[in-house]
Amino acid sequence: MAQVLLLHGLGGTGRTMRPLADGLAAQGHVVHAPTLPGHGSTAEALEHVGWADWLEAALAWPAHTRPDAIVGQSMGGSLALAVAARSGCGAVVAINPPAPDPDAVDGLEWRQSRGHHWVDGPLLAEGEAGYTRMPISALLQMAVGVAATDLAAVRAPLLLVTSVHDDVVDPAGAEVIAAAVAGPVSRLLLGHSGHVATLGPDLALLTAAIAEFVGGA
Repeated sequence: MAQVLLLHGLGGTGRTMRPLADGLAAQGHVVHAPTLPGHGSTAEALEHVGWADWLEAALAWPAHTRPDAIVGQSMGGSLALAVAARSGCGAVVAINPPAPDPDAVDGLEWRQSRGHHWVDGPLLAEGEAGYTRMPISALLQMAVGVAATDLAAVRAPLLLVTSVHDDVVDPAGAEVIAAAVAGPVSRLLLGHSGHVATLGPDLALLTAAIAEFVGGA
């Protein structure tokens, strides 16, 4: 039995991780799928929080110890890597995480400097709770946080999951992450899923792979 923290992506909620959480709980693991600060209400709430708030929330559970494993979807995967770099954990699963991208930071800062405040959000997956637009400030917070994470300090075993049909994060970024971390890397390719793989058609495969990975970490 492992203590597993599950982290959703930018604009999502703990509901994004619920099908995976249920599958892991059914196998006896203790799971926690929180909704991160600024999420679960309105898109405007994301203008008042940032990477430090999300990372603090991820570091806060479980209290007085480290989780055996952290599983993150998209930005949640990046947060999982950041937690592993700072405090350590037994294992990390990053599902379609964005890679560090200085050009993304520059592009978002440029748009802000031109008076832009919002961008259209990606199409929501079936069953996903999220927003149809995103504040540029939140996207910039995420991009800066991802770029600042010391991936070389990640020594825990990493399961890096990539969806073939991801139309949000470039799957090629997984190669950058795999090459940068210090710990052993396992890979899982989901042939039928889009970006939000926890709500996609490969859920059974994803759950089984994570259960095996967490159990062996």
